[in-house]
Amino acid sequence: MDPTEAGAQSRGAARSRDLIAARTLALARRREGDETRETPTTPFLVCACGEDRFGIPLARVARVMAGRPCTPVPGADPAVSGLVALSGRIVGVVGLGRALGRPAPDDPEEGHLVVLRGEPPVALAVGRALGIVQAAAGPEAPAGTTPLGNGHAPGYVPAAAGQPDFVIVDPSPLLRRLLP
Repeated sequence: MDPTEAGAQSRGAARSRDLIAARTLALARRREGDETRETPTTPFLVCACGEDRFGIPLARVARVMAGRPCTPVPGADPAVSGLVALSGRIVGVVGLGRALGRPAPDDPEEGHLVVLRGEPPVALAVGRALGIVQAAAGPEAPAGTTPLGNGHAPGYVPAAAGQPDFVIVDPSPLLRRLLP
């Protein structure tokens, strides 16, 4: 065999090894990328209450509507704004910020009402419904969240990719405390 042919075969073998190695790395990266895309997400309705942002699991939200005047309920907790009539039903209205101990007033006439699914019918008064954000979900709370430990706000979702940061709110224990 001619020495130039042997050198060409050697370079060809080296090039083949390099191509195989590059393909292997590309496939490994693609697989890693697929895993991150397959991470399940949970949609949250993000609402502003003063300077704070809270995320309510979208599965708990029946609808969002413009605020309206409430009829006060004498002797109710200060977080209970009152009652409104919606679609022929009497619905209790709870100021989300006040219920969470935040200083921002939740005026049910000025902001939005987030009507929750379930019985009894309840709406949360918020300053403004900002939109829906998808957050990566784990078995208990969304991945990347920090538990806050008070039971009403089980986690925090940091801002990412142009989406706001927010505190996750679980309305169930909050409403059990306020509405007997």
